[in-house]
Amino acid sequence: MIAPMNTQESTRYPIPDTRYPIRVAILWHQHQPYYRAGNEFLMPWAWLHATKDYREMAEHFERHPKMRGTINLVPSLLKQLEEYLSGTVRDPVVELMSKPAEQLTAADKELMLDNFFYAHHERMIARSPRYHELFENAQGPNREQRFTLQDYRDLAVHYALAWTGELARQREPFKSLVQKERDFSEADKQQLATAQRENVRNIIPLHQKLATAGQIELTTSPFYHPILPLLIDTDSAREAMPHAELPRERFRAPHEAERQIERAKDYVTKQFGTSLAGMWPSEGSLSAAALSIIRKQGFTWTASDESVLAHSLGGETVPAGNAHIRPEHARFFPWRFETAHGEITVFFRDHGLSDDIGFTYQSWRAEDAVEHFVQNVLRIRSGLIAEYGEGILDRACVPIILDGENCWEYYPNNGLEFLDMLYSRLTAMPEIAPVTFSQLLAETKRENLPLLHRFVAGSWIHANFSIWIGHPEDNAAWDALHDAYTATVQARNTASLLKGDAQKAAFTRVETAEAELMIAEGSDWCWWYGEEHFSLQKDLFDELYRMHLREVYRALDRTVPEALSIPLFRQPGNGLPEKQFGAMQPASS
Repeated sequence: MIAPMNTQESTRYPIPDTRYPIRVAILWHQHQPYYRAGNEFLMPWAWLHATKDYREMAEHFERHPKMRGTINLVPSLLKQLEEYLSGTVRDPVVELMSKPAEQLTAADKELMLDNFFYAHHERMIARSPRYHELFENAQGPNREQRFTLQDYRDLAVHYALAWTGELARQREPFKSLVQKERDFSEADKQQLATAQRENVRNIIPLHQKLATAGQIELTTSPFYHPILPLLIDTDSAREAMPHAELPRERFRAPHEAERQIERAKDYVTKQFGTSLAGMWPSEGSLSAAALSIIRKQGFTWTASDESVLAHSLGGETVPAGNAHIRPEHARFFPWRFETAHGEITVFFRDHGLSDDIGFTYQSWRAEDAVEHFVQNVLRIRSGLIAEYGEGILDRACVPIILDGENCWEYYPNNGLEFLDMLYSRLTAMPEIAPVTFSQLLAETKRENLPLLHRFVAGSWIHANFSIWIGHPEDNAAWDALHDAYTATVQARNTASLLKGDAQKAAFTRVETAEAELMIAEGSDWCWWYGEEHFSLQKDLFDELYRMHLREVYRALDRTVPEALSIPLFRQPGNGLPEKQFGAMQPASS
């Protein structure tokens, strides 16, 4: 069996022949929930990760011209960046970064002190003596009385700088502001705000440039990041969770899933001016029905997790050209799957190697982390050659797929040293070839790829959907969604019976309701329901979810169910669960 090395191992493995490199396909998944409520963003995370991560992840490729990889951009993120830059939606938190200190109200100051320390303490706050000083000063009661106007100026600048990419911090005007450290002026704040907007404005052009050059492949996910198999049919959860307690009402809306996919494809194609071959399904969640719809919409490849493949194979050995692939090696090959709309290729990420980057290496020295990763890849290559012969590498690959934004705040310097060393090593070794997923398929004979005959629905966490369905809070959320969906279907059917202007007005109301429904279909709301994940802002996620459902009824001019005014979170019990995660979770925690 070829498994990731123990984290303490560093053994080098002999390489029989460097004529056959092992191809490594990395996909960085970039996503944020849709935080808009009316004409305001309730949380600033789309903007903060834009100033810290989205441009910088592309810049790492630009700094390493031989590196190849895939970047997945979710439309719910891109749409928010578009709204930020156009000024059509305001963000009170972001506005306070540049608001003159003399104009701050008591409510403004409280909002700053509540929000401007949302950052990893060791990596993002303590690295600046002044920011750490402000953090200490903000602890305990009567904090507002201890903060001067200059403190608020410095806090605004340090919060913005903390959420600035490391490469940007090495450029002007960021570099001078970092060095200045304290006693910032209002002019400094304005200069910083202008520079941040330019950083964000450059995100799409830089991705376009890299995609045109063939250095990166752009992919997308369903528009508001729904769990496709559950949107198609909540009973699909029983394929991997046969005894799960499911919602009161069975939710079945395959056309909703298709609309999420189609609108994502159209939106991203328009934004970047390029066609898309691949789709990363939200949370790596797939089923046979989801694969069929993805293929129907013109995508030729998609991906999930190795544990989903293991469930689907059931221990079988499968032919791949002139070889027979054993289950323990299956994740190192693209798989063909036949749908009603044609064949689609599915990759299955190595969740051990992916989770090493997402969770393990953040506390390691960059040199040790990169060496460990590279040796694991070489170990996989050596093992495949030993088992099947070196010719097997003409159809093999190591898929590495993970969150491309959240993990870097836990790394020193936003992961700069790690990514620089990783890309340098991967592009310098003849035994390893970084590729995009489409590039790999273009270089591979399809007849040599194994054929998957059965697909068991699952996601990249536990190979099931337990995060999003089965808990009483999750089930209540699905039932509320079901009721709102039923109301829109009824309203559309009624509208179709009308004539003239009355029909036109009715369909306009239905389309407004369906737009809100699409947002409520996103996976992020149920991510926070249940006991698996914790955030100080869980109540805001709950409010956003119920708000979008309320807006469905308002758009249809129907009475809003009273239940949607009550939070779905259960009352606190006798303590928190033993394991809780935030915006990320390992695949097999």
